[in-house]
Amino acid sequence: MNLPVLLVDPDRDNLALMAAFLRASGYDPTLTDDFEDAAALLKSGSFATLITAEHLGAHNGLHLVLRARAGRPAMGAVVTTTRPDPAVEEEATMFGAVCVVSPWDYPVDLLAALSRVDGAQPA
Repeated sequence: MNLPVLLVDPDRDNLALMAAFLRASGYDPTLTDDFEDAAALLKSGSFATLITAEHLGAHNGLHLVLRARAGRPAMGAVVTTTRPDPAVEEEATMFGAVCVVSPWDYPVDLLAALSRVDGAQPA
């Protein structure tokens, strides 16, 4: 069975690229480019892992991590960001998420981040 992942990124090209890679790697991604949709999906869905961009328009992906942790403390979380920012990396770690900073290599860095997230490995 493929591991369910919620994938959130405002860039639809990034979504498509990451989703294709995740499917090929044994994951079952649900995609959205919107913070509110992601928050609703977190409430209604059963995801093993959340992968979210830090910047989601007027919102922050770290807020999604907090919402995920409130409902499912064991859910894995990965936050992607477009620039090095020690404060964001520290916050992500504080919230129990792995932070991946661009530029990054999807196959190598995404799998490395997922390997550091509890319960985020496909069977």
